[in-house]
Amino acid sequence: MPARTKTYEVDQKAYNAIIATSKVMRHAALRLFGDEGITDSQFLALDALVSDGPMLMRKMGDAMLVTPANVTGIVDRLEEKSLVRRTPVKGDRRATIIEITPDGGALYERVAKKKAIMVQKALTTFTKDELTTLHGLLERFQSEMSRSIGDR
Repeated sequence: MPARTKTYEVDQKAYNAIIATSKVMRHAALRLFGDEGITDSQFLALDALVSDGPMLMRKMGDAMLVTPANVTGIVDRLEEKSLVRRTPVKGDRRATIIEITPDGGALYERVAKKKAIMVQKALTTFTKDELTTLHGLLERFQSEMSRSIGDR
Protein backbone atom coordinates (compact mmCIF):
# COMPACT_ATOMS: atom_id res chain seq x y z
CA MET A 1 0.00 0.00 0.00
CA PRO A 2 1.40 3.43 -0.90
CA ALA A 3 2.56 5.69 1.89
CA ARG A 4 0.01 8.31 2.89
CA THR A 5 1.94 11.29 1.60
CA LYS A 6 0.46 14.68 0.75
CA THR A 7 0.81 13.80 -2.94
CA TYR A 8 -1.08 10.53 -2.39
CA GLU A 9 -3.88 12.35 -0.57
CA VAL A 10 -4.19 15.01 -3.28
CA ASP A 11 -4.16 12.34 -6.02
CA GLN A 12 -6.86 10.35 -4.25
CA LYS A 13 -8.97 13.44 -3.63
CA ALA A 14 -8.85 14.34 -7.34
CA TYR A 15 -9.53 10.76 -8.40
CA ASN A 16 -12.46 10.46 -5.98
CA ALA A 17 -13.94 13.71 -7.30
CA ILE A 18 -13.75 12.36 -10.85
CA ILE A 19 -15.41 9.09 -9.78
CA ALA A 20 -18.15 10.97 -7.90
CA THR A 21 -18.75 13.17 -10.95
CA SER A 22 -18.95 10.07 -13.13
CA LYS A 23 -21.56 8.55 -10.81
CA VAL A 24 -23.67 11.71 -10.85
CA MET A 25 -23.46 11.85 -14.64
CA ARG A 26 -24.37 8.16 -14.91
CA HIS A 27 -27.40 8.69 -12.66
CA ALA A 28 -28.52 11.70 -14.74
CA ALA A 29 -28.06 9.70 -17.97
CA LEU A 30 -30.04 6.74 -16.62
CA ARG A 31 -32.91 9.05 -15.77
CA LEU A 32 -32.75 10.98 -19.06
CA PHE A 33 -32.44 7.96 -21.35
CA GLY A 34 -34.63 5.72 -19.21
CA ASP A 35 -37.53 8.14 -19.57
CA GLU A 36 -37.32 7.48 -23.32
CA GLY A 37 -36.84 3.71 -22.99
CA ILE A 38 -33.24 3.60 -24.20
CA THR A 39 -29.81 3.27 -22.63
CA ASP A 40 -26.86 5.62 -22.91
CA SER A 41 -25.16 3.11 -25.23
CA GLN A 42 -28.20 3.04 -27.48
CA PHE A 43 -28.21 6.85 -27.54
CA LEU A 44 -24.51 6.83 -28.50
CA ALA A 45 -25.29 4.46 -31.37
CA LEU A 46 -28.06 6.74 -32.59
CA ASP A 47 -25.71 9.71 -32.22
CA ALA A 48 -23.09 7.99 -34.39
CA LEU A 49 -25.71 7.35 -37.07
CA VAL A 50 -26.99 10.93 -36.97
CA SER A 51 -23.43 12.30 -37.13
CA ASP A 52 -21.95 9.95 -39.73
CA GLY A 53 -24.97 8.48 -41.54
CA PRO A 54 -25.50 4.79 -42.29
CA MET A 55 -22.47 2.70 -41.40
CA LEU A 56 -21.11 -0.79 -41.16
CA MET A 57 -21.59 -2.47 -37.79
CA ARG A 58 -17.81 -2.73 -37.32
CA LYS A 59 -17.44 1.02 -37.94
CA MET A 60 -20.10 1.66 -35.30
CA GLY A 61 -18.15 -0.49 -32.84
CA ASP A 62 -15.01 1.52 -33.57
CA ALA A 63 -16.91 4.82 -33.15
CA MET A 64 -18.39 3.69 -29.83
CA LEU A 65 -15.21 1.95 -28.59
CA VAL A 66 -17.08 -1.30 -27.96
CA THR A 67 -16.64 -4.90 -29.08
CA PRO A 68 -18.51 -6.37 -32.06
CA ALA A 69 -20.63 -8.44 -29.65
CA ASN A 70 -21.65 -5.28 -27.78
CA VAL A 71 -22.58 -3.52 -31.02
CA THR A 72 -24.71 -6.50 -32.03
CA GLY A 73 -26.62 -6.37 -28.74
CA ILE A 74 -27.11 -2.61 -28.92
CA VAL A 75 -28.30 -2.77 -32.54
CA ASP A 76 -30.57 -5.76 -31.75
CA ARG A 77 -32.38 -3.74 -29.09
CA LEU A 78 -32.61 -0.62 -31.27
CA GLU A 79 -33.96 -2.70 -34.14
CA GLU A 80 -36.58 -4.30 -31.84
CA LYS A 81 -37.78 -0.76 -31.07
CA SER A 82 -37.79 0.13 -34.81
CA LEU A 83 -35.19 2.85 -34.21
CA VAL A 84 -32.64 1.42 -36.67
CA ARG A 85 -32.66 -1.03 -39.55
CA ARG A 86 -30.07 -3.45 -40.84
CA THR A 87 -29.30 -3.87 -44.51
CA PRO A 88 -26.99 -6.65 -45.71
CA VAL A 89 -24.11 -5.56 -47.93
CA LYS A 90 -24.40 -7.15 -51.36
CA GLY A 91 -21.51 -9.50 -52.02
CA ASP A 92 -20.40 -9.71 -48.37
CA ARG A 93 -22.68 -11.83 -46.18
CA ARG A 94 -20.76 -10.86 -43.05
CA ALA A 95 -21.16 -7.09 -43.51
CA THR A 96 -24.27 -5.23 -42.43
CA ILE A 97 -25.11 -1.54 -42.80
CA ILE A 98 -27.01 0.11 -39.95
CA GLU A 99 -29.18 3.15 -40.57
CA ILE A 100 -31.46 5.17 -38.37
CA THR A 101 -35.21 5.08 -39.02
CA PRO A 102 -37.52 8.11 -38.93
CA ASP A 103 -38.71 6.99 -35.46
CA GLY A 104 -35.08 6.68 -34.37
CA GLY A 105 -34.30 10.15 -35.69
CA ALA A 106 -37.29 11.65 -33.87
CA LEU A 107 -36.33 9.96 -30.59
CA TYR A 108 -32.72 11.05 -31.01
CA GLU A 109 -33.74 14.69 -31.55
CA ARG A 110 -36.03 14.63 -28.52
CA VAL A 111 -33.38 13.12 -26.24
CA ALA A 112 -30.57 15.28 -27.63
CA LYS A 113 -32.59 18.42 -26.80
CA LYS A 114 -33.24 17.21 -23.24
CA LYS A 115 -29.58 16.31 -22.84
CA ALA A 116 -28.45 19.71 -24.13
CA ILE A 117 -30.72 21.48 -21.64
CA MET A 118 -29.45 19.29 -18.79
CA VAL A 119 -25.80 19.93 -19.67
CA GLN A 120 -26.41 23.66 -20.16
CA LYS A 121 -28.01 23.90 -16.71
CA ALA A 122 -25.10 22.03 -15.13
CA LEU A 123 -22.48 24.25 -16.78
CA THR A 124 -24.25 27.60 -16.60
CA THR A 125 -22.11 28.94 -13.73
CA PHE A 126 -18.81 28.14 -15.47
CA THR A 127 -17.00 30.78 -17.50
CA LYS A 128 -15.79 30.02 -21.01
CA ASP A 129 -12.20 29.89 -19.70
CA GLU A 130 -13.20 27.47 -16.93
CA LEU A 131 -14.93 25.21 -19.44
CA THR A 132 -11.89 25.26 -21.69
CA THR A 133 -9.66 24.39 -18.74
CA LEU A 134 -12.02 21.65 -17.56
CA HIS A 135 -12.12 20.13 -21.04
CA GLY A 136 -8.35 20.17 -21.36
CA LEU A 137 -7.79 18.66 -17.93
CA LEU A 138 -10.33 15.89 -18.45
CA GLU A 139 -8.88 14.99 -21.85
CA ARG A 140 -5.41 14.90 -20.34
CA PHE A 141 -6.62 12.73 -17.45
CA GLN A 142 -8.28 10.30 -19.87
CA SER A 143 -5.11 10.08 -21.92
CA GLU A 144 -2.85 9.58 -18.92
CA MET A 145 -5.20 7.04 -17.33
CA SER A 146 -5.31 5.06 -20.61
CA ARG A 147 -1.53 5.23 -20.88
CA SER A 148 -1.07 4.14 -17.26
CA ILE A 149 -3.10 0.97 -17.81
CA GLY A 150 -1.37 0.22 -21.09
CA ASP A 151 -4.16 1.07 -23.54
CA ARG A 152 -2.00 3.50 -25.49
